[in-house]
Amino acid sequence: MRMEIGLLTVLLIGFLIISQLIQPQVPPGSELKKFSSYDELENFVKTNVESYGGYLVGAPMVESIQRTTVGEAVPSATGAEDYSTTNIQVAGVDEADIVKNDGKYIYVVSGNNIVILDAYPAEEAKILSEIELDGSPQEIFINKDKLVVFGYGSYATPSVGIPEVGIAPRYYTSKTFINVYDVSDREDPVLTRNVSMEGNYFDSRMIGDYVYVITNRPVYYSHPEPIPLPIIYDGTQVRKIAASEIYYFDVPDTSYIFTNILAINTQNDDEELSIKTFLMGYSQNMYVSPTNIYIVYTKRVSMSHFYDRIIDEAIMPFVPLDTQNKIRNIRSSNISNYEKMQEIGKLFTEYVESLDPETAANLMKIVEEKMLKVQTDIAKETEKTVIHKISVNNENIEYVTNGEAPGHVLNQFSMDEYEGYFRIATTTGGWRAETANHLYVLDNDLKIVGKVEDLAPGERIYSTRFIRDKGYMVTFRQIDPLFVIDLSDPNNPEVLGYLKIPGVSDYLHPYDETHIIGVGRDATEEGRMLGMKLSLFDITDVSNPTEISKYIIGERGTTSDALYDHKAFLFDKSKNLLVIPVRVSEGGKWNAWQGAYVFNLDLYDGFELKGRITHANETSEEDEYYDYQSQVKRSLYIDDVLYTISIKMIKMNDLDDLDEINQIELPYEQEVYPRPL
Repeated sequence: MRMEIGLLTVLLIGFLIISQLIQPQVPPGSELKKFSSYDELENFVKTNVESYGGYLVGAPMVESIQRTTVGEAVPSATGAEDYSTTNIQVAGVDEADIVKNDGKYIYVVSGNNIVILDAYPAEEAKILSEIELDGSPQEIFINKDKLVVFGYGSYATPSVGIPEVGIAPRYYTSKTFINVYDVSDREDPVLTRNVSMEGNYFDSRMIGDYVYVITNRPVYYSHPEPIPLPIIYDGTQVRKIAASEIYYFDVPDTSYIFTNILAINTQNDDEELSIKTFLMGYSQNMYVSPTNIYIVYTKRVSMSHFYDRIIDEAIMPFVPLDTQNKIRNIRSSNISNYEKMQEIGKLFTEYVESLDPETAANLMKIVEEKMLKVQTDIAKETEKTVIHKISVNNENIEYVTNGEAPGHVLNQFSMDEYEGYFRIATTTGGWRAETANHLYVLDNDLKIVGKVEDLAPGERIYSTRFIRDKGYMVTFRQIDPLFVIDLSDPNNPEVLGYLKIPGVSDYLHPYDETHIIGVGRDATEEGRMLGMKLSLFDITDVSNPTEISKYIIGERGTTSDALYDHKAFLFDKSKNLLVIPVRVSEGGKWNAWQGAYVFNLDLYDGFELKGRITHANETSEEDEYYDYQSQVKRSLYIDDVLYTISIKMIKMNDLDDLDEINQIELPYEQEVYPRPL
């Protein structure tokens, strides 16, 4: 019993220590401000950073975050009319990818090059040109005869003038570049525009002829050196963003970044860039509708002001009056919070030890359950997703408003805009607080108007998909519940039904109005992950969703890019076609096979394996090594030909029988990685 009592005391003190490590923040204000001068910006950053003992502020460097899109490319006059486009989240909002096609030509990121292929007809496919880049290309768009390339490189910045201040120090940072090429002659692409800036390429979207690009650059604070402000290079033009052009909220934080949103007209290289710069917390995720960009990040609020609530709800009701009075005296004393929790823990221990063992055990159970419940409730108030809404219309970028919702989001599919409402799925909890999952509906002003909370306690969200007035959420710890949530009344969302099956779906994709495809992993009843699992869910009866077909691939360790990158997922209902890249682990081999699985998929026969296509040779399939260049990253079709793309080649197979038609070697450097330990 003494060990259990001591554990509860440690829980109280540990909760205090953890909460002290979480830096305090206050909710975002609704008023967007601009700095009046560089001095005001510097004082704002200095005051907030040094209040936490900080020296350097800035988000960690990250590489590009790849997402998915369904493009609206215009086919060449001699190209096919039937061809696939990138898998996207929102119709009319294209997303950059490593591969694009327009029914005639394929554009692919290959090492430090962009390769353009004449891909149709497949029998005559050939490389037309290669664009060599000074840096690492990440993603591309194709819009008519314009190719847009995003990439990055790292460099030591030269000393540059800072408006109103003087000279900035040298420092090592990343550089994002945006190149626009005229590819009307695919054999001779011409660079027509080059935009670059310090910082990281975060994400982008293309709506109509305009590409919207988000970049992040840490706010470097190294007093007494001046803070370098953003600089945008557009060809020979240099645009220094003055402090008076930077928007911000009067919100204390420990990690500020400059977030730049750029609008680029892909069809008019002479049109001036539209730029808006914001001082924000680190942008973690983004959702874009045809008219709005939503940038979100997670903030935490200090739990210190919740101490009293923990004591009042989890301790005070269960101890006698004299102990309550002693606790009140300790709380009103001038000792530190840490010492207060120690003393209160000792008092509680003394009281419990005075009880008979059975009564003490029952009390311990009640108090611990109550404490965990309080901490779970508090988690909704201490962890928030901050949401910034920014409207876009051609070259116009205008900040609209901001809001917040409890918890943190998983990815872009955790968010959606529908008929003027913003829907967001989040998870709260962790450490000692039990996890819980929620769905919130926010109005046009980003005020919460409806919610469903505390779904699947103890689990977390693995995938979400919003389809018009329905929401689908998968949570997991041991069993995979698929929740069907009615959102037809934004003020009163409700769970209509759910299905519990072994395994988990990491990505959900609509098959039609009443069926959803799940891509994930199989698992035992105890939650131990097994091989990959494809599921087809029937949600015709929303109160009783069912799994009508499933397909298991490999054993534990089998994986696919489609689990975390929906651009690797190719599905076409009219062709009954599903293609996903897979690396198979089985028979004791970590890398038993790698390539693409090709399925027929319909509602009557479910998943039927049509065949497999690999780019690997026998050496690269040895268990000890993994040939990364042979890993199939994307697939697409043009007419009745399936194209699979890896770093080293593009392979063309007949869609009917998967017989090989042709293959094109891509420029690459051979890299073979040893098996991970």
